[in-house]
Amino acid sequence: MHGPRGQSYPAVSGRPNGGKFDYSSGRFGMRSDGPIPPGRYWIKPSEMWSNHWYNLASRSAWGDHRITIHIFPGTETYGRGGFFIHGGTHAGSAGCVNLHSRMEDFVRELEAATKDSQDCYVPLTVRY
Repeated sequence: MHGPRGQSYPAVSGRPNGGKFDYSSGRFGMRSDGPIPPGRYWIKPSEMWSNHWYNLASRSAWGDHRITIHIFPGTETYGRGGFFIHGGTHAGSAGCVNLHSRMEDFVRELEAATKDSQDCYVPLTVRY
């Protein structure tokens, strides 16, 4: 994944299949296991959610931050939704974009790039 200032971040989506991540088209419609389908999406930096020390949400699955991924019209999601960009202590997700240990770096870069316009819309293209 490439950040707003061109920084590259290793990312995975979906759950491993036989120990490996499988981005074949047959998995795009698999709820809770398959990767986010390729297509056009967008994020809004002001929607960043932070898991503060007093929150009870699991850090192992979500990490300390997550941001909603919105679907552009025309993107085929196979009836799926509820996608996020997030971190966590292990690679893998139910279809989100998981930046794993690099989520903190992505959050810092996104905040720096949008500090004067947190309500902007940032395009996101998913390709495999």
